[in-house]
Amino acid sequence: MQREWEESDYQIRNIIKKGILMATIPVTSILYPTLNVYREDINVMKMPIDNIISFNKYFVIPYVGWYAYIFFFLLLLCILDSDEYFKLLITLNVGILICYVIYYFYPTYVARPIIEDKDIFSRLVLWVYGRDNPYNCMPSIHVLNSMLVLLFVNNSSKISSSFKMTTDIITILISLSTMFIKQHYFIDVIVSIGLSLSLFYSMNWIWKLIKDKRKKAKI
Repeated sequence: MQREWEESDYQIRNIIKKGILMATIPVTSILYPTLNVYREDINVMKMPIDNIISFNKYFVIPYVGWYAYIFFFLLLLCILDSDEYFKLLITLNVGILICYVIYYFYPTYVARPIIEDKDIFSRLVLWVYGRDNPYNCMPSIHVLNSMLVLLFVNNSSKISSSFKMTTDIITILISLSTMFIKQHYFIDVIVSIGLSLSLFYSMNWIWKLIKDKRKKAKI
């Protein structure tokens, strides 16, 4: 009984130690406000398809739900699958930094509609607009991070199919929400998906390379 308690206590402490590393994401995000400002050489990436996508205030729910979504599935992987957790955590941070580099050298702008304060959904949209200027839009960090969560959760053999399906549905909703509440244009979403796939396959390749070298070193 004592041994089981000690093993359980060790596992909990180990999860806490790994979980603390999630703090690297808000630390990396500190740089965002300094880049999210108007610059003269701003670019507008609007395409004809963006005129078809009408504003829809109800999509603000999955948009703001993104924060809980990222945290929940990071925590789930932290508990159930250390390898996928560390790979996801690294690519989230690297992905955010890549976005910052793009924002610096190629700043973009998204035109926003005028929103009237009519109900809770409108207020939430206004809250989003108030805390996030309409700059630095390509790639979308919302879409990028959501896609990375989807890819690494689906890549795990320790996560149930119901959770995997949940990430698929939520990621689609979040990606759509960025366009429906006019935080991003269509091209921002496409670039984000391409970047997430590149990071996912690159990380898996590097991770396998490191593991193979460690195995050879033990022989």
